[in-house]
Amino acid sequence: MNGYERIMKVLNGEKPDRVPMMLHNFMSASKEFGYTMKEFRSDPRVISKVFVDAAVKYGLDGILTDIDTAIEAHAMGALVDFPDDEPARVIGPAGKDFDEIFAKVTPESLIADERVQIYLEAIRLMRKQVGGEILIRGNADQGPYSLAMLIYGMENFLMDLMDEDRQEHIIKLIDKCYDVHLAFHKLIKEAGADITSFGDSSCGPDLISRDMYMTYANPYHRKLRNDLMDDKIKCICHICGNLDNILPDVADVRFAGIEVDYKTNVTRAHDILKGKSVMSGPIDPSGVFAFGDTSTVIRETENVLEIFKDGNIIIGAGCALPDITPEANIRAFVNTVKEKGKY
Repeated sequence: MNGYERIMKVLNGEKPDRVPMMLHNFMSASKEFGYTMKEFRSDPRVISKVFVDAAVKYGLDGILTDIDTAIEAHAMGALVDFPDDEPARVIGPAGKDFDEIFAKVTPESLIADERVQIYLEAIRLMRKQVGGEILIRGNADQGPYSLAMLIYGMENFLMDLMDEDRQEHIIKLIDKCYDVHLAFHKLIKEAGADITSFGDSSCGPDLISRDMYMTYANPYHRKLRNDLMDDKIKCICHICGNLDNILPDVADVRFAGIEVDYKTNVTRAHDILKGKSVMSGPIDPSGVFAFGDTSTVIRETENVLEIFKDGNIIIGAGCALPDITPEANIRAFVNTVKEKGKY
């Protein structure tokens, strides 16, 4: 059974021969194979090579395709910084006022963006190399709520959420961002990804209340899940931080998978997600993968495997691996899954 088959079985509610594994490894892999972040994100051939080479080297079942968290925001006109040795990051809003920002948010702007096209071409190249053998998960960057916050500016966005006279404007902006975000999922699928995913960490409990999540993010998650299902696109939702307070609400959306951070109660998550969504993650990318030793990696991996001994997991890190993650720790993780993760 190959990696593609292994992950698809889990997403279809079945048990493969062993627990499948996938890592959010764009920073660690690009550094390991000798590329700066600038070189990596600028060339689709490099992106494809790094992901495929890392997956083959370590025997991963899937590739989580990602280059940074500023693809959509850049396409919508946000100010983005491009450090040579770090991922791109949003440093300013897409305009000086709401009307200017609102006018820029269109699927056409997404399609016309050079960085979007580089990303899609990388997925096409990977599809040609490993399609049907290693699963390709195309990350559609930021969800509607998080994208709206990035292009509007976090401070202004949160202040307007608290102002009853401005809330209607914010909802209109999220609506527009939803159209862009949905279009990105479809482009990624058309380029050759087997499944898609997205991050919406700005709507998590570490930043806003459950009530605000239910008002401004959950309805768009439900709509996204339904619209993607209409196109037969399986999707994994990632929200950083401790999800304990909203995990039942996110699970009820019934995305194909939910990527859970290490701060979340994993045992409780097992019970909540069963029959609703597949767990993705949840090992600490920094404290365990990057700064732990091999014995720590083995222990944490075994703990997660024991909790999910009845299945329903694609095991990996709960978020992106730092670029200093040791090769020995990745190998310890992979070997433990292969040895202890058999059904």
